[in-house]
Amino acid sequence: MKFSKTVFLLTVMLAASALAQYPVVPIDSIQWVPCGGDSSRIAGDTVVTGGLVIAGTGLYYAGTGVTFYMENPNGGPFSGIMAYNSDALGFPPLIPGDSILFTAEVSEYVSTGPPFVTMTELLIVPNSFQYRMYGMPEPDPTNVLATEIDSTGGADSCGEQHEGVFIKVHDLTVDTVINYTTTSVWVCHDSTGTCFVREASDSISNDFRPPVGTVFDYVQGVIYHRFGAYHLQPRYMRDMRLGRGAPIVSSWHFPLFPLVGELVTITANVVDDSGIPQDSVRLLYRINLGSWTNVPMSYQGNDNYTLQLPSPVAGWNVDYYIHAVDDSNNVTNDPPEAPFDFNGYIVQQPRQMTIAQARVDANADFVPDLLDSAVILTGIAVSPNFSTDWSDFFMQQDNAGIEAYFDSSLITVTPGDSITISGIIDQFNGKTQIRAYRSNRITNHGPGHLPPVRTITCADLADINGEAFEGTLVQVENVEVLEIPDQWPPLGYSATMTLTNGPDSATLRIDRTTDIDGQPQSEPRATIVGVVSQYDNYSPYLGYYELMPRYYSDFTWISGIDDEGSIADAYALRQNYPNPFNPTTSIEFSLKKAGYMTVSVYNLMGQKVVELLNQKLQPGKHMVVWDGRNGAGQSVNSGIYFYRLQANEFDQSRKMVLLK
Repeated sequence: MKFSKTVFLLTVMLAASALAQYPVVPIDSIQWVPCGGDSSRIAGDTVVTGGLVIAGTGLYYAGTGVTFYMENPNGGPFSGIMAYNSDALGFPPLIPGDSILFTAEVSEYVSTGPPFVTMTELLIVPNSFQYRMYGMPEPDPTNVLATEIDSTGGADSCGEQHEGVFIKVHDLTVDTVINYTTTSVWVCHDSTGTCFVREASDSISNDFRPPVGTVFDYVQGVIYHRFGAYHLQPRYMRDMRLGRGAPIVSSWHFPLFPLVGELVTITANVVDDSGIPQDSVRLLYRINLGSWTNVPMSYQGNDNYTLQLPSPVAGWNVDYYIHAVDDSNNVTNDPPEAPFDFNGYIVQQPRQMTIAQARVDANADFVPDLLDSAVILTGIAVSPNFSTDWSDFFMQQDNAGIEAYFDSSLITVTPGDSITISGIIDQFNGKTQIRAYRSNRITNHGPGHLPPVRTITCADLADINGEAFEGTLVQVENVEVLEIPDQWPPLGYSATMTLTNGPDSATLRIDRTTDIDGQPQSEPRATIVGVVSQYDNYSPYLGYYELMPRYYSDFTWISGIDDEGSIADAYALRQNYPNPFNPTTSIEFSLKKAGYMTVSVYNLMGQKVVELLNQKLQPGKHMVVWDGRNGAGQSVNSGIYFYRLQANEFDQSRKMVLLK
């Protein structure tokens, strides 16, 4: 079987080489380094490669993109690698056993230390992905001892051979569990050493936490080199088999915020090395601090047990925990400290109110006072959905706006529709939301009247100021659109750009779900209509407000400005074009006043490659071309470079990619 797999893959890759403008390189040639090495020897190069998927799309967090792992069919050292595509929209789903081929740049995903480590990954070139065959057998995992990936005390000097590879470690005992918000790391050992197991798969419940002392017959998965260590990442529950010990229990309830009259389903996932006797997974619950009621849960398959509770009375405060006993009389409670710790929820009767009332923040901490409260809001949709998979739009009532969100299905909404939502006040990246948990909690009453568009300035979108306009329909007039940090988006891509009207600037966010990406940026300046959103990851959530246009028609381009000789009202360094490039690229910049300036190119090590300009220039817009050569006139290698403009008090750098 291994011979036939290899012949098949070589045939595929040789067939591809006849058409490829880049070299065909197998995964092990990309990954090989000597002991003590970390980064690929061909980092920065663009190659054609392929393999069998060992961990599919949708398993591990990738932001707005997708990530997956693939491997040479025969497995073994240096045989696996992680691949990344920056845009999930339209990318095909992949499962283990899919045979694939694509063009990609070999890159290093940097993890700051200490210690400093990198994860080799493939950045897929758009439109190069090909399916070659479906349903191939999943490669067998490579058996590895914990000591081979033991990142304690630098014991993993030869661990790079396992990065990205599908491996299996036997006889692991859990020593410590480190909990994070959506992931956990288990410090484990076998008879040879220590290793780290990282539970980060979306196919495994976030609540799955093995008790200290749990023994696994084996844990298998892919190796992720990040956060200063090698981590074994299981993909699915089937990647772990218990050896002995108490059951592993995780539990949850739905809906998360139940309303009066709804049935609440409480689910317990119970995994054990042998068996669970009938009626031995039990729910203990109490209402309003009353006595505990003990009832058996019903087995539903796939290690899941459920029980439903009614919600007849508003204000019911329901506490619960799970008690599981296996056939060896090993006991696990979830939460582990139960009954002194427990899960719970409060039954709510939604209150009808205005959007402005739902957004009240009396203590000015940038968190709505009614967070997690059930409300009923009515407003006018001022945007369509900014998603193709779920409901995500903005609605407004008078001068107050809010994001409406429902993650289970896409409900068609057109700007101007009158919408009523019964949901929970939530907050995501600073944005105040009303979140529905069932589709029947969203009612579209049909066309209404769009609110008038308010005219604001870039200063109104600054930190703190933007909160007053969040979720509402606005416009900014006669602003310059700068390609900072992103260039104008090509088809299928989102972009974050900068707006400026002189002394002030603001963020422009163009989403790939609109009809804007792929359209031309007709002029440098425009009047732009859109809704005010926010993307702030850190408390207090008082910044990173952004204007989100809904359609290309939201741009009114302002012509009549001389691109070549106009006097700039601000310094600017634009994104090079094209990017990536081969062999030449253009770099545009604007000078506010006359003076001596330099434009230089640097490599990833911070070494100057070439100085493109060093002279006095007049104010206005200028351009310089780099031909991919260093100061000695020699062509440089493929890779990531930085170009830097220094002029008077202005100093800015941007990244570019040379692909050969």
